[in-house]
Amino acid sequence: MTLRYLRIFEAVCRHMSITRAAQELYLSQPSVSLAIGELEKKYEVRLFDRIGKKLYLTPAGEELLGYARPLLSQIDDMEQHLRSGARKSILRVGVSMTVGSCLLPACAEQFAGDYPDIRVEALVERTSLIEQKVLENELDIGFVEGLPKAPQLIISPFAEDELAVVCAPDSALLRRGAIRCADLASIPLLLREKGSGTRAVVDNLTDMQGVTLKPLWESMSTLALISGAKRGLGAAILPLRIVQKDLDRGELAILPVEDVQWKRQFFRIQHRNKILDEPAEHWARLMAACAAGELPDPD
Repeated sequence: MTLRYLRIFEAVCRHMSITRAAQELYLSQPSVSLAIGELEKKYEVRLFDRIGKKLYLTPAGEELLGYARPLLSQIDDMEQHLRSGARKSILRVGVSMTVGSCLLPACAEQFAGDYPDIRVEALVERTSLIEQKVLENELDIGFVEGLPKAPQLIISPFAEDELAVVCAPDSALLRRGAIRCADLASIPLLLREKGSGTRAVVDNLTDMQGVTLKPLWESMSTLALISGAKRGLGAAILPLRIVQKDLDRGELAILPVEDVQWKRQFFRIQHRNKILDEPAEHWARLMAACAAGELPDPD
């Protein structure tokens, strides 16, 4: 069965006339009769009774018409939608914790003004889960702080970031002045959980120095880590973007580590087989602009 045959069948049913159906579809009468005959031959049923010069639907014809009309209506709606250039109504975005905390609100606010007819569904999760959902096509695009490695992904940096070791401003840790990476193994550390992009950067940098960390706390919640650091329970290693306001208010202080560069990249990820439309690309440009401080903070 072809879509063309279904359209011919539906037109004949509507007019109950081969001649009028042919005229509507700009076909010859033999072409219309051939299409109906092909359908009857394929399914080994009679679709019309031909009594005198009139056509009457058979039970099989009525059953086929019950399927054909909703199907053709859906196809017509689809074609009208695509031909009108209507944009996709939903954009599925995944962001890791730091990206979500620092960049998502301002980006979403700007995007809503630029594309008010598009609903953005955002998932804020750890890097590893965002990567998995992009691979499984549950997300259109992702923005993460860790470096994914799946070969099915297109990975490109879109912003720079920096980590900082922070503690309470009256912490005894600050009396030592600048410390070395090896000293991190002997102080109480409050770290993000394994699988997070931030933790991956911390572990990679300390592994390069031959230092094994044994954190006092491990948490998915940056707020919990910040609160613990403010109360003098240890030193947290967190993105500078997240703790900057606490530093400005004097509620936290940076513990300098002299032999480690805490720089890192944020990455945009998408599946190699995924073709992104202009709204998705616009979202990506807004994320980069927000990271560069070119968008106002909605707060």
